[in-house]
Amino acid sequence: MKVAPKEDNHRATRRVIEILEHLGEGQPNGMTLTELAQALQAPKSSLLPIVHTLCRCHMLSVNEDTGRYSIGYKAYEIGNVYIRRGGLTIDIQSQMRANVDACGETCYFAQLVGGDVFYLYRVDSNETVRSVVSPGERLPAYATGLGKALLSGKTKEEVINLYPKGLRPLTPYTITNIDQLCFQLEEIRRNGLAFECEESTQFVRCIAVPIRRNGSVIAAMSVALPTFRYSPEKESTVIRILRESQIRLERLLENAEFSF
Repeated sequence: MKVAPKEDNHRATRRVIEILEHLGEGQPNGMTLTELAQALQAPKSSLLPIVHTLCRCHMLSVNEDTGRYSIGYKAYEIGNVYIRRGGLTIDIQSQMRANVDACGETCYFAQLVGGDVFYLYRVDSNETVRSVVSPGERLPAYATGLGKALLSGKTKEEVINLYPKGLRPLTPYTITNIDQLCFQLEEIRRNGLAFECEESTQFVRCIAVPIRRNGSVIAAMSVALPTFRYSPEKESTVIRILRESQIRLERLLENAEFSF
């Protein structure tokens, strides 16, 4: 029996991952085979058997009317295993629910993936008007309170390397100057708090704290709220509960067999 070269096996696996990544980050209504081929700079003939296999395994789904491919339910199930894994997850989400009960605003927990915030968990406020970013979504870290808390564990050189094309504005209030961002990160290292004011979403403010293990920032937790409910009193309450949560979670993570 002839065994395919290791390089070929690796290339094929890489192609599967690239397809899933492009569809996961692309348009909400999916992509056609032609669009995928253009994005990956690959011939349609080589992609067709891969996407057909992924569809049969329910990792992808296809709209028969439009020919557009999108992420399938099996990929969603696998992603949820990552999000739900370990008993520590229950502790984190329990703490987040306590935060929401204490301040009445939405709480988030996230990690850094490249230069993006990757949202792991969200516990919603009961208010009709509230911040909504879904678990699994990503936003540029420099534009969010959570992201700044996460970036505070990086050196200036590491931050610059994360954004070789500069800082793209999401709103008129997004920081676009790398020196200004690094100044804020230094402030976060000093006082342990990250702030965002309408930098990723207009009319939404956010306060966040980094979560450390063995001195390294591995995650962050935030509370987000609409600007019309923001007040000095609310800010004081949110800061207090986030600092208390930070202490509890860092104690839990200290010896936990859990990685992000």
